[in-house]
Amino acid sequence: FKARQAMAKTGTDIDWGTAEAMAFGSLLIEGNHVRLTGQDVQRGTFSHRHAVVKCQETDAEYTPLNSLARVLSMSAPVEELVKSDTQAQLTVRNSILSEFAVLGFEHGYSLENPNA
Repeated sequence: FKARQAMAKTGTDIDWGTAEAMAFGSLLIEGNHVRLTGQDVQRGTFSHRHAVVKCQETDAEYTPLNSLARVLSMSAPVEELVKSDTQAQLTVRNSILSEFAVLGFEHGYSLENPNA
């Protein structure tokens, strides 16, 4: 995380995982709920993402991109989400390797919540 912070400050040598986090962060601040589902998406296939960090002692999970703003809301009205102190939620869930199942679920979810 210190290396990512340095990349963001200097704007140089930004790696894939940091660029992805910056893109997700900008969507969240704009009020767009971002969902990732698939095999090993929390960590990232090559340990590049680290979207969810787990405590080895308590197994508690922490999602850094859900701490960009003071207020976190997954389903607030757009008028609330555009406020500078509010962000949408990042949801990251590991699942079995079944692209068709994930695609079907995410398509249904997007029909129910077009802002996801």
